[in-house]
Amino acid sequence: MRRNRGMRLDLADVDPSGRIFVNRNLRMKNIKAIGFDMDHTLAVYKPLPLDKLAFQKTKEKLVNLGYPVQVRRLKYQPEFVIRGLIVDTRRGNIIKMDRHRYVVSAYHGTRKIPSEMRREIYSNSRIRLGAKSFVPVDTLFSLPEISLYAQIVDLFDSQTDAFGPQVNYRQIYIDVRKTMDTAHADGSIKRVIARNPRRFIDIDPDLPETLLRMRSLGIKLFILTNSEASYTSLIMNLLLSRKRKDPEHWSDYFDLVLVRAAKPGFFSGRKKLHRLEHRAVKARPRKGEHYTFSGGSVGDLERVLKVNGDDILYFGDHTYGDILKSKRSSGWRTAMIIKGLERELECRETVREQREGLAIIERRIDQLAAWRDFLRRANEGQLTPREVRRFLRERRLTGGLRELSKHLAHYQSQIHALGIELGHLEREINQGFNSKWGSIFRAGRETSYFAKQVEDFACIYTSRVSNFLNYPLEKYFVTTHVFMPHEFYTER
Repeated sequence: MRRNRGMRLDLADVDPSGRIFVNRNLRMKNIKAIGFDMDHTLAVYKPLPLDKLAFQKTKEKLVNLGYPVQVRRLKYQPEFVIRGLIVDTRRGNIIKMDRHRYVVSAYHGTRKIPSEMRREIYSNSRIRLGAKSFVPVDTLFSLPEISLYAQIVDLFDSQTDAFGPQVNYRQIYIDVRKTMDTAHADGSIKRVIARNPRRFIDIDPDLPETLLRMRSLGIKLFILTNSEASYTSLIMNLLLSRKRKDPEHWSDYFDLVLVRAAKPGFFSGRKKLHRLEHRAVKARPRKGEHYTFSGGSVGDLERVLKVNGDDILYFGDHTYGDILKSKRSSGWRTAMIIKGLERELECRETVREQREGLAIIERRIDQLAAWRDFLRRANEGQLTPREVRRFLRERRLTGGLRELSKHLAHYQSQIHALGIELGHLEREINQGFNSKWGSIFRAGRETSYFAKQVEDFACIYTSRVSNFLNYPLEKYFVTTHVFMPHEFYTER
């Protein structure tokens, strides 16, 4: 998609990929501090190299843990997983839910569960995410983990005699989750990235200017990341390398740098901030102030910044660890970075014709269904002959009252044919996004559970931080007017 450079006076001039979308009104001139997560927020990773690396390192650790050597032959399947899925660890299933938490599609391992079986398993009931057996896929770091888990489920299912009489799907998930966490924590993944960070990081040339413009408003900027100091310094130096007129060191863009934050616990804990030597982020001391910390909790951070609550806007990518917890626990305003948003917008454009056709067919089915139901009532003697003759005359249906059954069957046949066409179009639209799951924001006719979370907890959302360059510095981000169904029809 075309990237935007520089502020646009008219929103119509901003390409959709560069827009900021609003769920809750946000007046930028009221914001006194802006915080940023680093990974997948300021640092936008190239998905395939990073996911393959995480997949590979986790495979190796699982085999060393005692998993069968066949695990080494598994290959990352990037098309199999998207954000917003749920892992049913008790059954070894990967599921997608709509906004009401009803399961709309499901796979056992990597094998699709037929609709009838899916309905039987989940009984058309709402999923309780508080239950231990259901785990949300709410961060991009989880995608290779879920791909690996699904393939290991397939492997164990195919060789139950070799691995035991009954597959413990929950234990497999626990092992994969713990092992991938270890690969991230022990440096197995980060050491590879550090050797050649440009291979893994998508450097946004507009990020330095974006941060400088935010600072020009007098807004305090801070980093709040779970990464350790050395890795944070490496990545941020790459993203904000010194150019003419830029600050001499990446840390000069920020009023405070906080590493090893241990989110989401950071937003509800009471730990004290631990001061770091400035050389931990390879920066020079600033006169009369200290700005590099680790650990701590939200209360201590607000005390140091001298700003709290909804005066703070926080950018993050993790639905739970960044957005939900910062909003619920601290009252911060929230900006969610959704890496896949640009592709979603692009895919929506490629299936525009199919989406328009879908709407036309749905309206036609509704109309035919109303006519069919009228004829059923007529056949059952619930209507007067005068009402029926008028209906037949208006639709130019011949044969009079004697042919009601024929016309009824004709309407039913048309509805059935259009239903088949509707199904084909829905599959085309889904495959335009992801061949297995469709759009991350849609679940059939409903919005997805992931979309519901974005709507509920992100004040604004966009694809990258630098999209702020497309708007005035003191922009008042206003939601579009949202109609309830009865208001929508009234307004039309």
